[in-house]
Amino acid sequence: MVVDITYRKLRHQANLDDSRFLKLYTSMSLGQRISDDEYQQLLSYAVIFLRQGDATVERLGYRIALQYSLDTTDFEPLLDIADHRELMPVIAAIHTAHPEVLEDDSLHRVLGVAHGKNFTSDGVTRTREQLALRAFNTINSHAAIIAPTSYGKSEMMTDRALASLPGAVCIVVPSKALIAQTKTELVRLMRQRDVSARVISHPEAYNGESSFVAILTQERLHQLFVDNPELKIDQLLIDEAQNVLSDDARALELSQVILVARSRKADMQVAYYTPFLENPEALRHVNGADQQVRARTVNEQVKVEQFLVGAPGKALQVFDQFLARSFESSITVPDDDADAVIAFAGPRTIVYLNKPRDAQDLARRIASKVGSANDAIAPAAAKAIEAISDLVDKDYLLVDVIRSGVLFHHGQIPEVLRQYVENLFREDQSPDNRHLVTTSTLLEGVNTPADTMVLLSPDRGRGYLARSAFRNLVGRVARFSQIFSSDTPKLELLVPKVYVLESSYAPKRWNPLNWLGDVADPSKSASDPVENPLLESGPAEQPRIEALERLENIESGASGLEGARLAQTALGRLCFRHGAHDFDVFRYELLLQERATDRSGDTVSTADDLIALIVDIFLTGVELGRDTDDLERIRDEQGARNFYAMFLSWRAEGDPLKRMIGRYLTHWSRQEDDLIWVGSKWGEVKRFATEHTSAYVRRATKTRGALVNLAIVRIKAELDFLDYNLMKYLEILFSLDLVEETFYLKLKYGTADRYVIALLRNGMSFELAYLIAESYREFVGADTIANTIELRPGLLEAMESANVNDILLFEVRGLIGAQA
Repeated sequence: MVVDITYRKLRHQANLDDSRFLKLYTSMSLGQRISDDEYQQLLSYAVIFLRQGDATVERLGYRIALQYSLDTTDFEPLLDIADHRELMPVIAAIHTAHPEVLEDDSLHRVLGVAHGKNFTSDGVTRTREQLALRAFNTINSHAAIIAPTSYGKSEMMTDRALASLPGAVCIVVPSKALIAQTKTELVRLMRQRDVSARVISHPEAYNGESSFVAILTQERLHQLFVDNPELKIDQLLIDEAQNVLSDDARALELSQVILVARSRKADMQVAYYTPFLENPEALRHVNGADQQVRARTVNEQVKVEQFLVGAPGKALQVFDQFLARSFESSITVPDDDADAVIAFAGPRTIVYLNKPRDAQDLARRIASKVGSANDAIAPAAAKAIEAISDLVDKDYLLVDVIRSGVLFHHGQIPEVLRQYVENLFREDQSPDNRHLVTTSTLLEGVNTPADTMVLLSPDRGRGYLARSAFRNLVGRVARFSQIFSSDTPKLELLVPKVYVLESSYAPKRWNPLNWLGDVADPSKSASDPVENPLLESGPAEQPRIEALERLENIESGASGLEGARLAQTALGRLCFRHGAHDFDVFRYELLLQERATDRSGDTVSTADDLIALIVDIFLTGVELGRDTDDLERIRDEQGARNFYAMFLSWRAEGDPLKRMIGRYLTHWSRQEDDLIWVGSKWGEVKRFATEHTSAYVRRATKTRGALVNLAIVRIKAELDFLDYNLMKYLEILFSLDLVEETFYLKLKYGTADRYVIALLRNGMSFELAYLIAESYREFVGADTIANTIELRPGLLEAMESANVNDILLFEVRGLIGAQA
């Protein structure tokens, strides 16, 4: 009799209750002792599941066979499955870790070993699906690559970029931090393959050449198109393409630049790369822009996460995503959050939280618990402590926690530090446990290999992690490069542990078991809803018309919209071109143009005058849209105008981060009021009972170290506000000849020195650019007209011999493609 087993039948409680299978499966999941006969029974179930034709049931069969082989070191079942499915990295790792299996000299095993060599190139063994995906990426000029984390999407993207040379190639990444990471890897590959091409990471570094690789965010690509109306892109590569599905401003801007690029060159080739997307057609833009895109999705299973759930003081439970059941263990979850992390941590552990403040607080708590458990600070950590103390501040919390093997990583860490922190976690070879407490910045393609994850909150922003984001997050644990290392493979990471724990940082009503039952269900779609009106399956009618009208005002002819409203004034057109849509441009453009015309002939050259000018022309009497709280404060509060004028003056004077921190502390110390404003993300008290959020802290209750940390996150937030919000108004005013040029350059770059500006435009941090300008000009040539630089031999050696700050040395190694 043929047994028909479906996923739905397995999940039906009554079908498994009191069954022999459930008893054995529970014992295996809890790591309890199982006899040889019982393991054989489990394997027989696995064989049945693997033959069902139901993809999710087959995954359960694979999970049983995998766990059996890891528990017993009898790898025959796993080898047979891997051989059948051509999971060649699994086979290669077993052979390396357990060479005794090669003693089987049967014809089948010999042929299997020989066959496996077809899957190895450049010292890397890949699965059949990985090879097929790489071939698909190479062959198809218009492609969507959908594969989980660790499948080599970044490598495929950079391979495609280099294969497209000579030509105009652009890689669009979701964050400025990823610009640096992607550029470092691209430069390394170019050096390795002896490929020569200009790599551009800033729109103003472009000088009209026809062949280059640009690595930009959508905002920077937008500016590149605005500044160069004739520029055409031959190959457009979109990293983390799932970001285009939402309806926020950045998703719409990503769609806009894709449609502008397509409008300028109809035969432009495009490739989308994303970890999860159930329906590839969701990526298609309006007007048939992506009709030629062919998609390939990888569904093969190599890893199987083990989810462990618990609450403080209660028994830890193993949650099984296949059966939607939990099995209670004999382990009790510690009452304290930090104690729980330490108890369940592996050698390299990622801890996830939603808020940057929570991440720093937990990092501090973990460090205080670990204390001096490490006998000595590892050399890499000692070097990092010295570098951060010198470049940032000795009282920065990151310095303290590194001493205990703890790091934190979030979007409010200064750009110059983000990659350095990631590299420190990645390269630290200490035998002691290491913890990285992070937020959703981890979802942006950050390469941070870890063997364990502890999730203490289900949030992302104001809502819960969607299924796609959750699976992307847990996929960051146990990367293929760790599991299948050619020297020391770690087969146990094929079942990485993911702890989902109730904590003081989580919503009170959150139920981890119910939540996991949804987000971890392997049968459910991992796609986010399509909310972007510029996508075919997104909202139509009025939202689409408004989005297309905005596009038409950015790039004539790109929208395909007949009778689109067009800006009637020069200022209105500039608002669209520079992305200034904090208000209804059509409604206010005549008023704004009249105000600007009245100021014609006057140019501002001070921060106070600039803030006043922005308020007078753009904000007074204007109804602002969503997410414009800081602009509203500038419009309505004189104190906010005074602050931003002060902050802009610091920027114009070229203050490095360390000096800016000192100025912030001085500014706070001079305030008569003990309450200092730090924003809702870091605030602890309200000034008035009627206020909705706590946006202040009491200065008298804070140590210098606490104030330093608050200053750092505020500086990062204000620099982001300047770059993403105020700068577009500066650009408009400069285009109207209302801002003096030297002052404009100082606000934009922190200097009017054309040599330093050339370095900044070519991807250097402010601190590194200034150091080179002062001490290493002989090693870095700059063409200030063409905005090109030349890194000459000897730069790194000269800086190393002078014991330059390790963070800046790390940056230089990335620029020249050298190993860290």
